[in-house]
Amino acid sequence: MGRPGNGSDSYQDALQTIIDFLPSGITMFNAEQRMVVCNENFRTLLEFPDWLFADGLPSLRDLALFNARRGEYGEFRGEDPEKIADQVCDRARAMQPHVFERQRPNGTILEIRGEPLPGGGWVSIYTDITDRKRNEENLRRVKNLMSDAINFSPTFIWEADAEGRFTYLQGIEHILGFSESELLGQPRHTTLCDAGHCDGCDVAARMKARQPVERLVVESRNKSGAVVWLSTSAQPVFDQAARYLGYRGVDVDITEITLARQALEQMALHDPLTGLANRRKFQDRFQLERLRQARAGLPLTLLALDVDHFKQVNDSWGHGVGDVCLTTVARVLVSQLRSIDLVARFGGEEFVVLLADTNAETGMLVAEKLRRALENEAIATGLAAQPELKLTASFGATVVQPWETISLEAAIERADGAVYEAKRGGRNRVCLAEGQASMANCET
Repeated sequence: MGRPGNGSDSYQDALQTIIDFLPSGITMFNAEQRMVVCNENFRTLLEFPDWLFADGLPSLRDLALFNARRGEYGEFRGEDPEKIADQVCDRARAMQPHVFERQRPNGTILEIRGEPLPGGGWVSIYTDITDRKRNEENLRRVKNLMSDAINFSPTFIWEADAEGRFTYLQGIEHILGFSESELLGQPRHTTLCDAGHCDGCDVAARMKARQPVERLVVESRNKSGAVVWLSTSAQPVFDQAARYLGYRGVDVDITEITLARQALEQMALHDPLTGLANRRKFQDRFQLERLRQARAGLPLTLLALDVDHFKQVNDSWGHGVGDVCLTTVARVLVSQLRSIDLVARFGGEEFVVLLADTNAETGMLVAEKLRRALENEAIATGLAAQPELKLTASFGATVVQPWETISLEAAIERADGAVYEAKRGGRNRVCLAEGQASMANCET
């Protein structure tokens, strides 16, 4: 196929028109280092003056000398311009394919690509990449900022595939002690749920259902085995065809907050001396048991007990020994009961016990078991004059039936009446509230 136009001049004009429309600067030099082609973008990007092209296209040395004199080659600053121009020409004679970046004195960043031609000479392409480099730098800065934010905060980010296996992690090591490489490819639910509870992990359940996760609290363990509380938020990820790809999420270490909250709850709901439930917690539990009782239709028993002659202990041996006695009573009571039962200290030497699903006969047997355990407990006082003390307690029991409408205060008043009956009967005994006898009213 012949060249377009009428002769070589027409072909040259057509070629020049094409390269003038290219967005990059274009130059072509022959083997003698004479420029044979360039476009306007080249002259604009390099800010060459018109007079440099007044007598036709300049040679490589002419361009290199002009650039050297105006400080274009920053790496050669301070050297003789003639020497710099010679060095540029020498490098061009051994032309190899190349790509490099150059920042001009005005701040513009150019990407320069050069390719040698088969018959000698070369073609160079100059592209302004200032905006791209600026965007890359901004992106790098944002990534660094995010990395710093993650690494200097109690947070880690993660991605998991459709099977729930970690595919990306950042920041987990300073929270859980595991390196990213140790957990990549591992299922999230077996590594971040507390051992033995993975199947019930709320996060795992949500991920299995492909539902969003919003600040769910997970009890996990770090590499050393210590408990770590995490707040997990995550979203399922889908591709453009709505195919499920996995999850992307963030976990925040809330261990300090959780422990602080637990400590506050402990203070708010427990007796500070014995660690037993206080009146508020006992009230809440009583109401829950009453609701459950209405569904199950079973009775519950309330025990009240008062340590016998406790004032004499404080008066004779001091409140320090008295506190030791109270903590011992608490320990003995808890040790003799089921995990579903609840013991509370209501103040002084008064204790209350809630026995779920328990009738009068069983309640009296439990109360008698507690009475005997306290009676047989030797309490170490730490005093040389009185190394050990023994205490007894008077117990009152009342049964609350499912159909009764009764408040906790009324139930305790009923049990207290039985305690007073036990006191009047000689102390260190168990009495059942009046009118509820299924066996002898008092046991000694």
